[in-house]
Amino acid sequence: MSAITEEGHEPDVPRTAKAIAAALAPGRKGVFLEELLAAQAGDDQLAVMERRHLRATADSTRIEADRTEVAALAHNR
Repeated sequence: MSAITEEGHEPDVPRTAKAIAAALAPGRKGVFLEELLAAQAGDDQLAVMERRHLRATADSTRIEADRTEVAALAHNR
């Protein structure tokens, strides 16, 4: 299943640590960076980036109204 933007195409989130971090929702960015720093260079870091890339792609398709609604729902718990 792919995330599709309002324009009808998949967002282009490069598979780099910087791009993934930028595309993640603010609450997920710190966790990603911690996991990346804790992973050993090479395959372990690539595995972290692969796991988080899909989430970053999904987060990058959210519009501001979605983020506001999610924040309001979380606040009302």
